[in-house]
Formats: sequence, C-alpha cells, structure tokens
Amino acid sequence: MGHRKHNAPRRGSLAFYPRARHQVFIPHVRNWTNKVERPTISGFPAFKAGMVQAITIDDRERTPNFGRPMFSSATVLASPPVTVCAFRAYGEKQGRKFVVADVFAENLDEVLRERIGCLKNTNAEHKTEALSKQLGNVTAFAALIAVNPSEAGLSNTIPQIQEVYVAGGDKKGQLEYLKSVLGKQVKCSDLFKAGGYVDAIAVTKGKGFEGPVTRFGVKRKQHKSRKSVRAVGVISPWHPATVMYTVPRAGQMGFHQRVMKNNRILAIGTGPQGALTPAGGYLHFGEIKSDYIIVRGSVPGPTKRLVDLRMPIYPRRQKVTPPRIVELNSGGSVIQVSQTQPVSPTK
Repeated sequence: MGHRKHNAPRRGSLAFYPRARHQVFIPHVRNWTNKVERPTISGFPAFKAGMVQAITIDDRERTPNFGRPMFSSATVLASPPVTVCAFRAYGEKQGRKFVVADVFAENLDEVLRERIGCLKNTNAEHKTEALSKQLGNVTAFAALIAVNPSEAGLSNTIPQIQEVYVAGGDKKGQLEYLKSVLGKQVKCSDLFKAGGYVDAIAVTKGKGFEGPVTRFGVKRKQHKSRKSVRAVGVISPWHPATVMYTVPRAGQMGFHQRVMKNNRILAIGTGPQGALTPAGGYLHFGEIKSDYIIVRGSVPGPTKRLVDLRMPIYPRRQKVTPPRIVELNSGGSVIQVSQTQPVSPTK
C-alpha cells in the first residue's frame, strides 16, 4: 500500500485459490487411496446430523494425559447402506483414462434405472466373463453407488449417485469383489472400524458475496484516511497496469469443497438407534433412523449436507484399537452409544 512505511504480511491464504462456488452439493473426490489389503470400495457417503461433546479415555501412550479422560467435540453422521448399481473398468493410454467396460446390476428398481440411465437387458454375467479376459488392459475399477437420503430421515427421496474407486488386492480380486456386491447393499461397518481414521470431504456452508475484510481478513483503514474503510488501499501499481490474483478482492465466501484428513472414528452403530438421539432430536435434523458414525472433531458442511468418508490417503502407522467412550453429551442431555466392536480395557 502506498501510504505504508513498513511491510506487512499478506492477508488470506492462497492455498485455496480460486475461492469459487462449488457447482453441486455432492463433493468431487479427485484422489483415492490404494493402501489397503483386501479389495473394497474406498469411500462411503454419509449425512451430517450434528455435533456432540465426547469424553473418552486417552489411549495415546506418549502423552502425559495417557489413561485419563479427554474432552473433545465429535460429529455424528447418519450413514444408511448404499446400493452398488454398477461398476466400470478403466484403462489408461498415453496418460489418459478410457472406459474398458460397464457392468450394470439386473435387480435395480425403476427409480435407480432412470437415475443412471441403465437398460433393462444388462446381461451382467456375460459382460463380467468378457471383462475377466481383458484384465490386462484394466488399470482401475470404480463402483457406481447410490444412497437414499430418506433412509437417513431426510425429506429428499431422490437417490444420490456417486462413483467410488475400488482399492486393495489385485485386479482379479477386485473383479471378484465387485461381482459379489453388484446389486447388493453395503454398510459402513463393512468398510470402517471404530478406532480407525477417515478423510471427510464435503462442501462447506455457503456465506454468499463478502468483501475483503470478511473474506481475507484485511485490516480496516482509519475513518478519516480514505472514503472507503473496508476496501484495500492499493490494488495494483501503475506498471504493470493489471490487478494480480494475489490482491484480496470481494467475492464468493463459503460453499467450497474442503478435505479434513485423518479424523478418528469413535463409534459405529448399526440399525436405528433411538438412544443416540438427544431429547428433542438434533437441531435441524431430527432423529437418527439409520446406521451412524461418530468421528472426532468437526467435518465441513452444515446439517444434512452429504459428506464423503474416504479411506485415509495418508494412513497412520499405528494399531487400530476402539476408543473407550465415557460419555456423550448433546444439548445438556447424556446419550448412550452401542458400539459394534468390543472396547478394550485401558491400562
């Protein structure tokens, strides 16, 4: 700025450039992990229900708080089972991917058929046998999964369709896995275990058009120095006569896709759990009517937003042990958790 006598740090991070508005509510996952042993789909959709206060026993052996209660916030995600509608085999040539074959399930209902544009005569068994002879040209498999928001207690009845890559094992093992789950339902407990880690990918809460003070944290000017107080003092020099992209400007704030890496899973429950819902239900969501996942910390997005839980792309090298939950508190009411995995006693 022209009136300054000293340098100042820039305002706002350029790591998230461009801060553009996301096109849809469903996030687009660009990278998938392959650091798993057995073949499985490497992602699972869930819906954000709310947040609770969790008191767990600290099981980190190298911390002074080891074996003592630890207070932290946690996010409850409703995760109804998904239906594997189809799977696709990808090949790669000159750095570009191409489709080798598509195999659709034969027992889909009319709603899912219309959503994915599937014909009635799919002949999945014949296409799978032909694909098994072309495994040399296949570099990756992807599954087309569908989740119904109404099964999580939401009013939306339109199935949400996503493409999730398959990780683990060799190509023959991945094909056999896809054959076994084609047209069937997969639960979140088949992928994740309590004590493990996941990456949460979602679209953040939209805040509309904001100025540079709110959007980048630019300092307000003195009320007598310029006509504008909440604007940047100098946006560019005379030469070059252009405005650089690094200058804080007004624009869209929020509704961006963000990734939260290595969130620890505190508990996984199957089936409707009325005991997990606090008195009066979660704010703007209601009761949990499906399977659920509780992860430590916060995840992007508002209530009811679809969140993609991906197997960690940078997994931690430690043994997966279910955490011991002492208490969950939401809105002043203590709620109980029924864990699917046994809890190991603390030392």
